[in-house]
This record gives sequence, C-alpha cells and structure tokens, in this order.
Amino acid sequence: MAAAIALLGAVSLFGGEQARAESMRQVLKTEIRLSSDLTVTETIHQEMTPLVESAVRSAAQTSWTVNGNQTFEIIEAFTRKADGRTIAADPKDFAMQAGAVGAAMSYIDIKVQQIPFRDVSVGDTAVLTLRITEKEHYIPSNYSRAVVIAPGPVRKSVDVTLRAPAALDVRHDEQSLTYDESRQGDEIVRHWSGNSAPAEVDEKNIADLAFSVPALRISTFPDFESIATAYYERARQKAIVTPEVQSLADDITKDKHEVREQAQAIYEWVTRNIRYVAVYFGSGRFVPNDTATILSRRFGDCKDDATLLTALLAAKGIASEQVLLGTLPVYRLAKTPTVSAFNHVIVYIPALDRYVDPTVAFGNFNRLPSSDSGKPVVRVSSNGAVLAHTPASSTDDNVIELDSRMTTARDGQRVSQTTIAARGDFADSVRALVAQAEARGKDIALQALAQQRGMLAGTYDLDAPPWTDPREPYRITTKWHMPKPGASESRVRVPPGFSPILPHPVFFFGALNATKRLYPAVCRPGRMVHTVHVTLPDDVAAVKLPPPIRKSTPHFLLRDEWTREGQQLRRRTEVISTVSERVCSPAEVDAVSAAVRSIGTTASPVVSFNRGGPATATSPSLMQQLFGQPAADRPNENGVARPRGAPAPAATRSPPPQRDR
Repeated sequence: MAAAIALLGAVSLFGGEQARAESMRQVLKTEIRLSSDLTVTETIHQEMTPLVESAVRSAAQTSWTVNGNQTFEIIEAFTRKADGRTIAADPKDFAMQAGAVGAAMSYIDIKVQQIPFRDVSVGDTAVLTLRITEKEHYIPSNYSRAVVIAPGPVRKSVDVTLRAPAALDVRHDEQSLTYDESRQGDEIVRHWSGNSAPAEVDEKNIADLAFSVPALRISTFPDFESIATAYYERARQKAIVTPEVQSLADDITKDKHEVREQAQAIYEWVTRNIRYVAVYFGSGRFVPNDTATILSRRFGDCKDDATLLTALLAAKGIASEQVLLGTLPVYRLAKTPTVSAFNHVIVYIPALDRYVDPTVAFGNFNRLPSSDSGKPVVRVSSNGAVLAHTPASSTDDNVIELDSRMTTARDGQRVSQTTIAARGDFADSVRALVAQAEARGKDIALQALAQQRGMLAGTYDLDAPPWTDPREPYRITTKWHMPKPGASESRVRVPPGFSPILPHPVFFFGALNATKRLYPAVCRPGRMVHTVHVTLPDDVAAVKLPPPIRKSTPHFLLRDEWTREGQQLRRRTEVISTVSERVCSPAEVDAVSAAVRSIGTTASPVVSFNRGGPATATSPSLMQQLFGQPAADRPNENGVARPRGAPAPAATRSPPPQRDR
C-alpha cells in the first residue's frame, strides 16, 4: 500500500472516448531490490507537473502511507521551476500522522507522511525521491506486489525495475506494459515500462478493471493456495476451543439440537455481539487475536470474527473453514498470486455447504452480502487449501415488491400508502432507511425521502420492524398525506411510491449512459415489481391511459401497463434481470441502455381531467417519471450498502484496500 506503484486506489474516472486536455504529467520510476532473505528495498522517484491551475494543489502536496513493518526515508524533495531553478522542500513543513481512525477502523500500525512542496505553479515540477525498506513481511518468507494504472486526466509514465537473486523463484505477469529481463552476475534484472495517455472515461460500476488497463503483478508465492495456507498456519493457533469458548457455545445452543440450528444460533450471536472494527495492532496484520481477547473487547476485524466463529462451531463439533476473498468489484483471480487479491475473511460450513459473513451486524445466515457473492475465494482449514467461488444470487434471491395506494378526495386532499416487501440486496437498502429513521429521527429521514420522490408537502409516517431484524422478506409501510391543494386543481400527479427503491434497471446494471460503454460492469439478477392503485375523485370522467410498454434484451425485461375500473386506476411496473454472472460485458449493458432510452416520453404518471366533463389525454413526461427515479437518487457502483454496527445511513462496507488483513 505504501509504494507509489500501487496506483489503483478509489477509481474515479473522467470523460469518454473523446480527447481531453491533460491536466498533469506524472513520471514514476521505481527500483525494487529483493534480497535472498526477502528484504525489500524500494527506491521511488516521482515527478508531478501540473499543466493547468486546477491541478497545482494536487501536485504541490503528496502523502505516503507507511506500514508498521517498514522504514521510510525521504532522499530528496524539491520544486523544479519551469526556468530550471530548484527550491528545496523544508523538512520542517513535513508532517507525520500516526495511525488512521474512523467509525469502523483503527489502523494503529501505519503512518501517513505528508510532504508539501514550495512555490509550485503551472509548468513547475514537484520532484520526490524516497526509499522504503521492509525486512519483516506480514506473511513471512514471501513477497508480492500488484500494480494497476487506472485511467484518468493525468498522463503517466511508469518504469519499474526488479532486481532479485537468480536462485529466487519470482513469478510475474503484465498487460499493456513492455517487459524485458537480463542477467547481471547472480541477479536477474526484470524491467517493465509503459505510458498511459489522459483518458476521459465517464463510467461507474466498473468490474474487473485491473484486467482492462495496464497492470503488473510480482510474487514469490507459488499459488493462491499457498497464501491461504501461510495465513492459516498462524490463524488456527488463535481458534483453540478454550473452556470459555466451550461454555459460551453450550449456552448459545442449549435449546438447539440440529447442526443447522446450532450453526445459525452461533452465527447470529457473533454478528449481534461482536462489533466490527478494522483493528490492526503491531505487526500482526494477517494474524487474528485469540478468542479471549476478542470476547473481552467485544469487537474485532474480519479475521477476529471468523476465528471466534470457527472456534464456537468447533466446540459443538461443527467443522468449518476460513475463506479468503476480496471485497472490491473483481470477479476473477490473476495468473500471478498476490496477497492484495484478498482483503477479507469469512467462513464456510461444509456440512451445510454454506458461506457466512460474520462481520455484518445482524447479517443473514441464509445469504451473503452483495460484496461477497460470486467471488473467487480460497478456503483453508487443517485439511488444506482449495480454490472455490462463493455462490452468486439468482433472480428469485433479490426481489422487491411494492404496493402503493393513493386516494384523492374531491377537495384535492391525497392520502397515500406504500407497502414494501424486500429480499436479498433490496432488503439491505430498505433496512438502511429504517436505520436512518432511527439514527436521525423519523421525521427528518422521511422528509429527505419525500424530497427525492418529489413529494414536497404533507406529513409522513413509517411502520417497520427493527432494522436489525434479519428475517426476509423484510416488510415496512410508509405513509404520506397531502392537505387540500386548492379548489382549482384539475391534475393529479400519481406519486412514484414512497420507497427508497423503485423499479429501475440501474439497480441491476449500474448507470446507463448514451455513450458506448468501454469497461465491463458489475451486474446482478433480481426482480422489481411496483403496483400503484389510485382512487380518483368521484366526479372524474373517463381517462385516456398511456399505452403499455414492453422492452427486453436477452437478460433484461421491462413491462409497464395502466388499467382502469371505474374510479380505480392501476399501474404495474416490472423490471427483471436474469444475468447469471456478476460481470456484464459492455455490449450487454449498452443493449439495456438502448432499450430503456427507446421508451422516451411515452408514459406519464400525471392524470389530467375536467370536472364532470370529458377527460383530456395524459401529458407526456420524461423517462425518469416513468420509474420515479431521479438521477441523484441512483445507487453507486457498489450497489446497495448494508448498515454496520450502530445504526447509520447506508454506507459502503469497504474500508481502504488493507481492510481485514
């Protein structure tokens, strides 16, 4: 994480295929020296040249994260002015921050070094050379490094040299980089280089980005199984069944006799009683704490949760395996095994053929959270390590059904109610609304939702079980009442539904743009159904209804239809995704986007009428009105987030890339 060549970070992409004036130039040259005892010394030289005023701030100050098992030395830091003059950075300006903390993380054994440069203007270059040495690896006796060059508005030049003993077995693979090697005495010198032009890419929800851009992986591990085995050799020592663990397991399962009942009871106890915090103490980042420490703290990271869960299961004679996976949107493993492929640990129960994630507060024993599903993993136990995949969800696993009913009185008052039943990923999003109502207050949370839905006046209410209830379908009811709007009203706007989620393909395929997609997208299967019932005032005549809509692709279906019986209007919207994989090709997403855009303005939730006279045709509106899904309310590329620990607004579950090691 400390090395500058780990360029992937939070991928924020800009623009499309069109040319863009570059904002900055970056030259990055790294020399890695790997000794026979696997001591690693990285000498990194970086030059940043801002070409526009808005890029000066980024170039003039840089930060480096240093792990607790590394030493850090600044060799030179200066500004090279456009006229050739140099201005040295003053060490008195440098700042070192010990650790990084947050609501769900506590990185005790890292340091963040901040280096500001003096007198940087457009056309100047901030030059930095530093050296990082690592003698003791978190997983002993092996070394690995992954390099990914993400696209963006910076022109990048990358040069990496690895010097290692010829007798040392070093594996590597690269893409879109030039590679050559030579022998110098007892060393093999491996060299990679390449350039990345500024690219405008306005795409979200990207899957497997590391396999679509210039990248490099280096490793002394023979395979991914060896990484898991090295982790488990130290982790299993912490999962011993102590008298304390045995007593607790017996107490949790005292009324349970079947394996499934006991396993579920133990899992639910851990998720309810051990608070998730990414806690990294000392140099044991890949080693969990022992069960006594975990139970005394009542908090821990994923390794701790998995260790405690496996120990409690073992106390009841239930075998389990720890599972290494990555929570980033990457759905395949590279040719070369690197530790950075994994940042999370969960548990597999062979007797039930079930993967469970004990880090999710009040999680569901019957399914994994979205960030864990369909992922390549390594399962490891005393019986060895094996590559596998977590199960991907099906169309019937992610379902949300909404029933909205609105009554409009003759004087214009409206009363509306939406009943929501959600399963899978959608249940997590609905729980997030209830958690927000608990944390912020129901009135504030519902007013914010009403603004998203265009309901700008009225009173609101919510009936829901606790957001910590894991049972599914998870059911809630929202209510909205708008007072009399005025006697002259002759139009009724049918509300889109008072719900945090409404039917839209964005929840299955991510943002749908008019431009041709460049990268694969994260996708998911599922079904969304919304039925709207509207009771019109008793003096409304016949209404001309919008025509039915049906659009489809091989893995996508959208249906929308209006009907009327007397003063009752009924609208049913259904969106279905039948994808079987978590990754959709650009062509698949483009096909869905084209189908949705072709709907145009053919439907409207606005009903116009004349009191006691013939009705007028419904007014056309934008496609967003069809779905009731404002652009600002669309989910991010990580999909629906689950509240964790204390009630809070929905948030991504993934902390920085070192999470859970």
